[in-house]
Amino acid sequence: MRNFLCICLLLIGIGGCKPGIPSDIVQPEKMQDVLFDIHMVDGYISTIANIDSAKRTSAAYYKGIYKKFGIDSVMYTKSMNYYYDHPEVLNTMYEKITGKLKKVKEKEDKINAKRLKKLEAIQKAKKDSLDKADPKRVIRAAAAKKDSLAKAEVLLKKTKADAAKKMKKDSLARVAELKKVKKKEAKKN
Repeated sequence: MRNFLCICLLLIGIGGCKPGIPSDIVQPEKMQDVLFDIHMVDGYISTIANIDSAKRTSAAYYKGIYKKFGIDSVMYTKSMNYYYDHPEVLNTMYEKITGKLKKVKEKEDKINAKRLKKLEAIQKAKKDSLDKADPKRVIRAAAAKKDSLAKAEVLLKKTKADAAKKMKKDSLARVAELKKVKKKEAKKN
């Protein structure tokens, strides 16, 4: 009877333990912040035209992020491999990161809208004074504006498409690189 109770208590103790995230892995809350900063840096780096400059800049920014959160690239890679093996946790983290990125974008859009409104007010004041001086200028300006808007729309569409392709390519390259590292670690073990 005593042995039976000991076995029952042992099974309850073992069954009650939840498998947690290992201590050598960056915890989800901290990892969300790391990934958020990395994605912000990736967004900035995608705007740099020179590839060599982008690589140097990205390396410096990544080191800064690692230093900010008290981790290194090995710990980051190991943590990402862990989260790739646990996609439900990674998915939850990315849902929160996406929400945070949307808030930052909304804030940035509001700031840009205010700047644009001020700029338009200044330009309108200048335009009004020029229109009084040269009435034919209004007709020429309307034609030029129509042409420039069409060119701007085409350029904007192309830029957005190029940026999306580059971000997708960079993400796929990073995933492939992490998988290679994971395979190497698996071969070593």
